[in-house]
Order: sequence, then structure tokens, then C-alpha cells
Amino acid sequence: MDVEKAELYALMQDPNIEKDILLLWNQLHEDQSLDITKEESGRMYAHILSRPEVSTGMCGTSKPMYQKLLRKAAAVAAMLAICVGAYLLLFQSNTEQKEVLSQAQAEVLPGSNKARIVFEDGTFQELGKGARAGVLESDFFTIGDSGEEVSYLGSSKVGAQTTQIHTLITPIGGEYVIQLADGTKVWLNADSKLKYPVSFNSDLREVELEGEAYFDVAKVVVNNRRVPFVVKSKGQVLEVLGTEFNVNTFRDKVTTTLIEGSVRVSFDGVSVDQPHILRPNEQATYDGKSKKIHIVQIDPYYVTAWKSGDFAFDNAPLENVMEDIARWYDVSIEYKSKVSDVRFSGKVSKFENIETLLQTIEWTGSVKLKLDGRRIIVMK
Repeated sequence: MDVEKAELYALMQDPNIEKDILLLWNQLHEDQSLDITKEESGRMYAHILSRPEVSTGMCGTSKPMYQKLLRKAAAVAAMLAICVGAYLLLFQSNTEQKEVLSQAQAEVLPGSNKARIVFEDGTFQELGKGARAGVLESDFFTIGDSGEEVSYLGSSKVGAQTTQIHTLITPIGGEYVIQLADGTKVWLNADSKLKYPVSFNSDLREVELEGEAYFDVAKVVVNNRRVPFVVKSKGQVLEVLGTEFNVNTFRDKVTTTLIEGSVRVSFDGVSVDQPHILRPNEQATYDGKSKKIHIVQIDPYYVTAWKSGDFAFDNAPLENVMEDIARWYDVSIEYKSKVSDVRFSGKVSKFENIETLLQTIEWTGSVKLKLDGRRIIVMK
């Protein structure tokens, strides 16, 4: 048998035989392309010889027949190709499984600039890097060269008679910047929706928000009168004359944080003595269930950091932190332990590798976080 093994090894090293094996393999599996190196041949040879079938005859063939096949190189090549093929299929299957797992992990990436404009007739235009091909010809808006911002600033040329309403929608893992027809600039966070007119009239500027957005409202004066800008969101009516503020409607509440200027907030269907006036660095939180409003002084940095590309938290409930991460990285959260008493303070880039981000949160020593595919498991 040692002589036969030596002959078999010699045949595998013979470039002509290897060529025949590759040719046969390609005939049997046209979609496969193999390039067997000398080292790989040696590994396959050792693997084949370790199989019990080889000790009694190649792939179950009797010893006399096996010896006969050894004399016929082409036949040996055919049988060897079958054995090699079985080995390679097993090896390839294991490799592909590892690659699929690796790709699944690699797919957990930070969000990016992407959104969709939905028109009144239900048609839509995708926005963002790589989505600019086939941009609609529009008299209403233009898309920046980078594809990361859309502007309606020139839509006033169409005329104030236009009553069309457009809706800008960001998906989970997306954010976008829009400049409205009056010059107001809005940064829309992930999983949010802004409904707005193509052009504003001279009496009132009104938009509707779901999710979170940062507003830099332009001052507009018509006939020596400042035109109010109104943001409606989950029962809250916010009126401004020219200011910067953040509105967040996530978590069943409406949280308004004033950065600059002043705003007046009131609520649909809620009887109050007078509207609440917010000053810079004040935050109003309206609970639609209890119909109550709570106003506090805060550091606006932690509210607006998302707009500048960061996650920033100041003694925030861990569940809120994980919710923001899930919305941006497009992952799900599974809690194996109760974490209602866990809070987190810190800052990290929104574009950080998700593993690094989770490690940063773990450093608090309060929880353990495990990434399993597109799911984050939270444990104590």
C-alpha cells in the first residue's frame, strides 16, 4: 500500500494529472473555478489518505480495480476529482458559513445621509449618497452636489398659490438636512418624518413633525409683520418668530429644547391659562397621557449632539441610550435583565464601530452588552 500511496502522491504532483483533474471538475461543475496550489494538494492528499475508503480502495473501489486505475492516469484523475470535490465542497461550505457570519457582523454599520421625499400623488424621490441617479427634474427643489441636502429655497419662484405638500422621511439608520422655501433649515434625525408645503403663504408658515428634528428658523417679514413659524407634533403647537430649537417626539412625549430666541408652546385640546414661553436653555416636556408639561433648565449640548455626529448623554436611562443606538445602527435590543435603575453619562461618535461603542457603555460597570448578528443583548 505504501507503494500505491507514493504513486498516488506522484500523480497529484504531476501537472498534467492536475490539469486533467481541474478540467474534469469544471466539466462536472461549470460554475466552479478551482486553483489548487502545491500546498493545497498536499493537504488534500493527506486528508484523502486519512479516510478509511482509501485503505481498502479508492472511494470504495476494490484493490484490484484500484491498482488497475493507477495504471490509467485519466481514470485516476476522474476518481481523484470526485474525492477532492467532496473535500472541497465540505471545506467551501465551512468557509462560506464563516463568511456569512462575518458579513452579518460587518453589516452593523452606522447610519448615513439618506431620506425620501414623498409627493402628494404617492410617488417619491430617494435622497442620499448613491441615490442621485435619476433625480427628478423639479421646479420645487434642488439637490446638493453631494446628495446630502435638499433645498426648496428657489420654489418661491413658482408662486405662493402652490398648495402642494411634500413629506421628507428618514429611515432607521438615516438622517438628512432640508432647507425649506422660506430659508429655514431643518436637520431630520433617524426614523422621522417632516411634512411641509412646497412654498409658504404670507400669513403663516406651518409644518408637522414626527420623530426628532433640529430647526434653524429664518426670520420672514411681510408688510412690516413677522410671519409666524409653527411646528405641530403629537398635540403640541410650537410657534416661533426666529430661533433655533430641537423637538423630539419619541418615547410617547414631546420634548422641546430652546437653543436661541424664544418660543411659545401650547397644546391641542388642553386648557391652559396661557401658552408657555420658553427661554434659551429651557426644555419643555409634554406628556400626552397626563396632559402635563414640565419645564427645566438644561445643557442643550446633550440634546443637540446628534446633529453634530455624536451620541451624548448626561445621566440618561440606559433604555433611552439603547433606543437611540438601535435607531441609528438599525439593530434590535433584547433585555435579559431589568435595567430601569441603570443610567449612563458619556459621549461617543455616532460613526464609531458598534463594538467600540458598546464597550464604552460597558465601562460603566453596570451592564454587559453582547452583539449577536443584528441584535444587542443587554445583561447585568
